Amino acid sequence: MRVAQTQDETDRGSGKAADKTKVKAGSKLKPRGRSDDAKHPRPERSGNPAKRAAAERARMEESRAAANRVSRVPRKVKETGSPRWYAPVMVTFLVVGLLWVVVTYLFKGAYPLPYFVENHASDWLVNGNLYLGFAIMLVGFLGLLRWK
Repeated sequence: MRVAQTQDETDRGSGKAADKTKVKAGSKLKPRGRSDDAKHPRPERSGNPAKRAAAERARMEESRAAANRVSRVPRKVKETGSPRWYAPVMVTFLVVGLLWVVVTYLFKGAYPLPYFVENHASDWLVNGNLYLGFAIMLVGFLGLLRWK
């Protein structure tokens, strides 16, 4: 059983629905072209390849002349690195700290400074010589991290 198709179904099937939206004959459309040129001016270019090449050559000559106006007087560059004595001092800190720790172990904490063993025998400062040796090594290590 076939049912009669409605007008809308016929239009959908044949593609005529798109033709329903037409512009009225008396409507005014905004013309494209010169009205937008005032807002966005184009650079003036010549259609003549010879003139375009001549303009490019003139622009290149102007930029070369500007480059030649740069001062060629040599200037002393500021040194950004560390002073020459910096690295040897930091390495000396590392070595002195290492020797401090070795001496502390060899003499059971009594040397290099006997103060810690004599006055702090029962608290955590009894190992003060070790703390001091490692602090000296830490200063040397952190100093070398900042070396340029």
